[in-house]
Amino acid sequence: MNTTLEKLNRLQLPTWSMLKINDTAVTIDLDGMPAYGGNPLQKEYSGIQFSLEPALEVTETSPVILRDIREYAAALCNYRLHITIPAGFTAKEPVVLDFHLGAGSALLSDQLFISAEAGSSATVVLRYASDEDANCFHCGYTKLHAKADANIRLVKAQRLAENHTGVDATEINVDTGAAAHVILIEAGSQKSVSSCSIQLAGNGASADLDGAYAVNRERELDFNYRIEYKAENTQGNINVRGVLLDKARKVAKSTLDFLPGAAGAKGREEESVLVLGSDAVNRSAPLLLCGEDDVEGQHATTTGKLDENKLFYLMSRGVRKSEARKLIALASFNSVLEKIEPDSLQEEISSFIQEVLGDAD
Repeated sequence: MNTTLEKLNRLQLPTWSMLKINDTAVTIDLDGMPAYGGNPLQKEYSGIQFSLEPALEVTETSPVILRDIREYAAALCNYRLHITIPAGFTAKEPVVLDFHLGAGSALLSDQLFISAEAGSSATVVLRYASDEDANCFHCGYTKLHAKADANIRLVKAQRLAENHTGVDATEINVDTGAAAHVILIEAGSQKSVSSCSIQLAGNGASADLDGAYAVNRERELDFNYRIEYKAENTQGNINVRGVLLDKARKVAKSTLDFLPGAAGAKGREEESVLVLGSDAVNRSAPLLLCGEDDVEGQHATTTGKLDENKLFYLMSRGVRKSEARKLIALASFNSVLEKIEPDSLQEEISSFIQEVLGDAD
């Protein structure tokens, strides 16, 4: 029997319903789907604390745009992990959790809590992948708390097989003087729903959210990214790069929300998407909400095709047209790709984008 997860990824302020951009839903047949039973930790990490205690307290509130995904993840949850980076500790290598779904571990609903204690520094990488010959589904919720003066980088890469569905949400709270760097990659699945809300709660807190996606054939992507400025002199930016081909469909929602009391806050949101398929559907809803006078906020959405001047330049130097198109499109992702760790994951994502672009020839 099919199960429908409704009203996912709701826009903070709904638009005209005819635009069909406010929320989305996914329908999955969960009957007989084996629960995830794997171990995503591939090695031990000295100095990092791991615990299987319940990750999320039911009494805690969550950002409104994440609430529905959080409830579905809690209802289906079959994996929990609490990661603590101790105060003042600096991790020398990325902490990698590699979730792989297959015939014996087809349904993954994870709750992850990452606590970066005061003055700590680390990179945490979450990779989700699946075997295409099984019926798989992922629904997850990650909560990251960067405490005072911590510096934390979170990389999430969605690499599910093309016939699978993924629903994922990320909640990030940043305290005084702390910095969070978030990289969200959408590189797989038939339909992906991704959501992220960052709360800059302490004076001087900062965050950068970088996203990249490549969607082709009849695949769908719906993402909803938001930064909330709650304290003075906070800074937060959203930077997304993407490409759409064939009959792909994408909905992008991004919000900068300056609350009263966030004097001196600065923020920018930008999405740049290359539409290389005449039947691809691209919809974007950037929002800039302001409840404080003394702030600086910018937003921009760019939708276009390849730069013909660059194409001509490369072809005049002997590069074939198909290769030149691929090089130009791939270059548009560099600002995000160069931030992905470890290098093996960066190469994997780069190869996927090149493969998608190659299929367009």
